[in-house]
Amino acid sequence: MAEHIPVFLERTIELLAPALERPGAVLVDATLGLGGHAEAFLERFPNLQLIGLDRDQHALALAGERLARFADRTQLVHCVYDRIGEVLEERHIRGIAGVLFDLGVSSMQLDRVERGFSYSKDAPLDMRMDDTSDLTAARILAEYDESELRRIFYQYGEEKLAPRYASRIVRERAVAPLLTSAQLVELLIAATPAVRQLARPTSTSSTGVAPRSSDAKISG
Repeated sequence: MAEHIPVFLERTIELLAPALERPGAVLVDATLGLGGHAEAFLERFPNLQLIGLDRDQHALALAGERLARFADRTQLVHCVYDRIGEVLEERHIRGIAGVLFDLGVSSMQLDRVERGFSYSKDAPLDMRMDDTSDLTAARILAEYDESELRRIFYQYGEEKLAPRYASRIVRERAVAPLLTSAQLVELLIAATPAVRQLARPTSTSSTGVAPRSSDAKISG
């Protein structure tokens, strides 16, 4: 596993320390990822109990290995962070000392070609943060109507050419299914005016589908 460097680690510890130093403190790491922040907190606060959440089972497995020496003080849960309340209730935890959110796209997903997030390398159109979900980018492109595709490009990709892209997808999928990132990139480039192609619009447009394919709720 490549080295994982948590961002703003010392500053995060500094901000949360007053609460986490108290007896019985519970910290929820709502975006556990590879467990870098969690490991640092567990090392720094020997009595801390940690609940780690992540929607990516691969990340949970890697974090579990990293945090194995703290197994008696950690609970790792496969879920989206909007289920924090349910997770705590299921574990009869009445109060917590802090919550950590490290928001943004995970490099672990982007770096794995087979996950389909990269527009620069050809791969199946998957783009799921949680690969136990049935909703892939390929399925979205195949099944969603033009108005919904247009909304996705507007909302998630902030794409001004959303109508052009949605229309082109509907037209092209009637001829052949869109199954790979290379197909999607080629389609988007063909639908983009030449002046806009200089800005490589596919970097935001193709990944605009990704958040929607990761929206499906999962249980932990």
